[in-house]
Amino acid sequence: MRSIGETARDSGLGVSALRFYDRAGVLVPAWVDPVSGYRWYAPEQLEEARLLAGLRRAGMPLADIRLALASWAGTDSDLVRKLLTAHLLRLERGLSDAHREFSALRALLDQRENLMTSLRAATLRLTVAAPELAAALEISGRLDLPHY
Repeated sequence: MRSIGETARDSGLGVSALRFYDRAGVLVPAWVDPVSGYRWYAPEQLEEARLLAGLRRAGMPLADIRLALASWAGTDSDLVRKLLTAHLLRLERGLSDAHREFSALRALLDQRENLMTSLRAATLRLTVAAPELAAALEISGRLDLPHY
């Protein structure tokens, strides 16, 4: 039998993760000490724990991992392959969707930046008749308005 610490170290899963997967019914230890609650794993469970760790790193949903481990233990490698293929396709679709969204967001950002640049670069020309300009300057001098 392998201790939970050994199984954690050799599988790439943490002790707390192994406890979680036990409570979730995904990877149940071969034996649990009824007094201390300490978990012990059979040597053949190390391979399952490594599979579990890899599937979690790949982001596979827990329900699919449960199926994969059950199939693995039952030596149904065809189902495991199907689950891996289905998850990979899901990831690829998600990545494709994310690429599309980022392209749309970049286009929106480019459009906004171009608009801001256009507004900054715009030149405004005002025409004021001389008498009105002189009167405005004279008034601003008397009102102590700032001169621009």
